[in-house]
Amino acid sequence: MQEELEQQLRQATLACLAQAEPLLRGAGRCRAQVRVLCDLRGKAAGQAVWAQGETRIRYNLALAKPQPEAFIQQTVPHEVAHVVTRLLHPRARPHGPEWRAVMAHLGIADAQRCHSFAVTPPGHSQRRWPYRCPCREHQLSTTRHNRILRGERNYLCRYCGSLLQRV
Repeated sequence: MQEELEQQLRQATLACLAQAEPLLRGAGRCRAQVRVLCDLRGKAAGQAVWAQGETRIRYNLALAKPQPEAFIQQTVPHEVAHVVTRLLHPRARPHGPEWRAVMAHLGIADAQRCHSFAVTPPGHSQRRWPYRCPCREHQLSTTRHNRILRGERNYLCRYCGSLLQRV
């Protein structure tokens, strides 16, 4: 199933790029060569990346699996529009009017900046550590707790300004 979904995402991306080709040709640009990866994690549905001389579109399979049709209809054009917009207008804002125009060309009239897919909580979340000051108790993340243990940083209460002490 996963390989099938990855293939569907690749095919949809190529089809979307082909649909945008007239825009690129009209501006004297070549069709984008895009590498499609399905390795994105977290809350983002997709990501357009320009690194090491190549253009990549990354998709989050965990968000795509529960609703593949909606994911393909929304996320694929969204990310392809980023690639096309960058080729046409290198200094355009990520979700600005140029991007919206490309989205309209791809058939998405009401382009949205963020997806509405259900995001399941990650497999693990950071533990919270109790700290106190004279006015209240605080819950610090593991990252901040470790910085205190290593002596890299001390944290102060935002309200009373006192140094936080581990409970």
